[in-house]
Amino acid sequence: MSDTFDFSSLLSACATGVESSDNKKIGRASATYVAQGSCPITCPFMGSGCYAENGPTSFTTTRLNKAYTALVAHFGEATPADFARAEANAIDKLTGKHPLRLHVVGDCKDNEAAGIIAEAAARYRAKHGQAVWSYTHAWRNTDRSAWGDSVSILASCETVADLDEAHADGYALAMVIEYHENDKPHKLSNGMLGIPCREQVGSAENCTSCKLCFNADVLYKSKAVILFAAHGRVGKVVQALDGRKFDNPLDQLME
Repeated sequence: MSDTFDFSSLLSACATGVESSDNKKIGRASATYVAQGSCPITCPFMGSGCYAENGPTSFTTTRLNKAYTALVAHFGEATPADFARAEANAIDKLTGKHPLRLHVVGDCKDNEAAGIIAEAAARYRAKHGQAVWSYTHAWRNTDRSAWGDSVSILASCETVADLDEAHADGYALAMVIEYHENDKPHKLSNGMLGIPCREQVGSAENCTSCKLCFNADVLYKSKAVILFAAHGRVGKVVQALDGRKFDNPLDQLME
């Protein structure tokens, strides 16, 4: 991070792009990372087991968060659009030769921010036609239409009731649960189809070989829910699940 405290340089330091990720779960893909100030404060996992706060990803998260702390100290809080513009600049520097995982850490908190990222994703896809995918905890405040057609976006939900609400708002769905009982798809208590993350249950090597989350429109139409078992600091994630009265363990989700 530069020692020059101007807004643009500090904002730029709040987001980064990686041409070829070494993240085992993602696989060979490009990825962006944004300071957690871009995340909605309603996310139950922030500071409570968030995947990006642990393991190798935590080093990037810490660096980006430090940049944002400096920005706030000198200029005040950034807007969701500010974060999105910083991430869009990072996206534009990538070659477009690989699938792109948006904000491994970070999010878009409103329609303006999602629209900025949607435009950047369209530019990215125009280069080589690669998929762009991500997840959002801000689906209540961000219209699905704001993400456009270039981003396969899944709403990160917290309860079965949330699944119904997010689906009614046009979102494909994902949810964190405590554990996977097996690798089989199964009906949830609301009639939707729960599909365990294939990478987690050993049915796919990584995201880029699985590609389920690359096809949000298909997931939406089939009322499928990608289920992610708690990972990162599992104990903290489970505490967050219990504290928010999530539908766990898994058998409470099933018919």
